[in-house]
Amino acid sequence: MADTKLYSRHQAGGMFSILDREQFPTGRIWWVGSTVSTGSDAAGYGANPDAPFATWVYAVAAASAGDTIFLLPGHAETIGATSAAAITLALAGLKTIGLGGRTLKPQILIDAYSDTYVSITAADTVLQNITFKAGHEDIAMAVNVAAAGVEIRNCNLEENVATENFLIAILTTNAADDLVIEGCFITTVDGAETEAIEIVGACNRVIIRNNYIKGAYSVSAVSATTAACLDMQIVGNRIINTLAGDDLAGCVDLYAASTGMIANNMLYMEDNTDILTCVDSANLGRVNNLAANEYGQEAAFSATQSA
Repeated sequence: MADTKLYSRHQAGGMFSILDREQFPTGRIWWVGSTVSTGSDAAGYGANPDAPFATWVYAVAAASAGDTIFLLPGHAETIGATSAAAITLALAGLKTIGLGGRTLKPQILIDAYSDTYVSITAADTVLQNITFKAGHEDIAMAVNVAAAGVEIRNCNLEENVATENFLIAILTTNAADDLVIEGCFITTVDGAETEAIEIVGACNRVIIRNNYIKGAYSVSAVSATTAACLDMQIVGNRIINTLAGDDLAGCVDLYAASTGMIANNMLYMEDNTDILTCVDSANLGRVNNLAANEYGQEAAFSATQSA
């Protein structure tokens, strides 16, 4: 019996691709690569990696709902628009996946303005294996999530140089149910940040898992304080808040009636006088969260243990 897992699709000029339809059940596949000399932002390009589009912005404009965009290893692009989104992801199910390891991870520089950002307004949007860098001082946010089912996986959100930073790396509206932020590397050395992740409104079933977060956050590294978020999972994160003197929920701060689970997180608070106050877990169940407040000391449980 033939294996129907793989299909061929003809493209302009007689070329074709072999696709795994279990992984890509619907939609077209587009390629973007600024390092490929044969690429161009023009009709007839983007359908294969030897003749890719030159920019992610152009690929998003060419795509349809359910498509997948691959950013080739080493791709670099600068985006920005004053008082507006630098790019808006408004196609349901659109995936943007960066190819390449840590040194070749595609890079999107958000530059020139403090009020520009990546806007996600369509459900089930995916961003994966992409580095987003701040190219301007005190950019209000890197990514704004205003849709359900969004996944941000294995992305870096960081400064370009020490004086260029995101005040908030990932910010949501109250429409961000079922958000997944997983395996991301969120760091800054500027010292003017408020949060790494801020969940705004009653966003339910949010998963924040296995991220590394480090910065001097004046509010909290992870914050969801405007409304109760139900069935949250905050699991397996490594969080370092280097803001000296802040010992009140500086790692995780949640609205009082929020529910879910906070488990297996490793936490560090610079100059924290009481590790029991570095997390406000609301009504989330707590399991095996360890916190420290001096580099030379071993961590202890961040809350009183159950009897």
